[in-house]
Amino acid sequence: MVLLTEERESRLEIPNSYDDKSMRTALNARVALRAPAVSLASQVTGLVQLVLILARAGTNQSTDAYFYLFNVGLVPIQCIIVGMMYPSLLNDRGMSRAGLARIRWLTPVLGLVFVTGGALWLTERDRLPVDLIVLAVLSGLNALVQALLWFKAVAAQAGGNALWISGVALPANILAVVALAYPWKSPPAAMTVMVGALLVGNIGLLVAMTRRKVGTAVLDSVPLVAPSRSGPFWFLGKSTVGYLGQIFLQSLAVLLPASGVTFLNIGVKIVSSVSATFVNATMPSLVHRSTDSPHSARQFLRLTVVVVSLGGAALVAGTWIIWPSLLRPAIVVALWLIASSASAIAAQMSYRFLTPQMSTRTILVVTAVVALTALSSRGAGFDLTVALCAYATIDAASALLLLLPLRDRTMSLLLGGVVAGLASTWITAYL
Repeated sequence: MVLLTEERESRLEIPNSYDDKSMRTALNARVALRAPAVSLASQVTGLVQLVLILARAGTNQSTDAYFYLFNVGLVPIQCIIVGMMYPSLLNDRGMSRAGLARIRWLTPVLGLVFVTGGALWLTERDRLPVDLIVLAVLSGLNALVQALLWFKAVAAQAGGNALWISGVALPANILAVVALAYPWKSPPAAMTVMVGALLVGNIGLLVAMTRRKVGTAVLDSVPLVAPSRSGPFWFLGKSTVGYLGQIFLQSLAVLLPASGVTFLNIGVKIVSSVSATFVNATMPSLVHRSTDSPHSARQFLRLTVVVVSLGGAALVAGTWIIWPSLLRPAIVVALWLIASSASAIAAQMSYRFLTPQMSTRTILVVTAVVALTALSSRGAGFDLTVALCAYATIDAASALLLLLPLRDRTMSLLLGGVVAGLASTWITAYL
């Protein structure tokens, strides 16, 4: 994998000697496709990792513990770095250098704290036996290193270069696949060695990014004093409510029968992989600190919805043939693919073109859906489909409420239909 240095990360300079228009177009296209290609490689490797997890460890307490602690460790990263720092760098209201310095050290510490809390919750529910203690310790250290990685990669992303954020998990995934290639004697051993491999891969990438000074140019351009002190905190409020809501949903999923957390995270993995490949790797080139119009992003939204809809239909058809008992969850995941992609695109447009106060819309959505899920978890009808519907509804409703002020009526109507479909599926599954 060849990554651009920081000096060339925002754009590839084309010499004046390239007078032929077709040559310049081809070169620009090649540069634009690097991030999606790296992202696709990362997601494919992650898929292989998932298959090997199921082959070597199956679905049990070991896999539940890994998925749960891994996602818990990502919460501070998603809340603070992705949810607060990234939109603040895109938005005109910005963030100060002192604020970035606090984020740099606070996020890794919180990652370690969150994993510790997750391990204690699993212990309280008798879901973390002694042979998984080392896995929990390694998960905490991995969360710490991941936060340092994401800080640098997201800074580069705000400058228009998505290459590093697209490949932020690639070295770790590769080493995880290598670790799982060996037939370990037990699921706890397999999962523990795999998490150790993730940690080693992330440390190696962190060293490489530090040497290349990834994100330094963007961080150095941040003013000493922020134009607005309130802007970043609106983004922080949105991201905190959003991701804490998701981890609350993960905690409720622990109440599902054994393997429920694993199956739920398979759905999460599918959706997040598609979003990362088709959205996160492309949007920074369409919406960044210098973008002045949402037109290109709107066109990309329509193209993405068509592509993920076809992929969702294929997923439903394949599930119906191979695993008909999971047809209803597969339908929910197909709708979630549309909702998640639309939500990611709408969110990045809102960071640049709407005021931070618009974040209150998604805060209300998350609060309402989490409350409904908590009520649903008290009944006998709470199952995998209901849990998936909760995740998908958050994305669909958030996208709808952001696309309305962005004046995209066509996509707003489409997302309204997705919300209605998820609501009806939730009710019928629960009853």
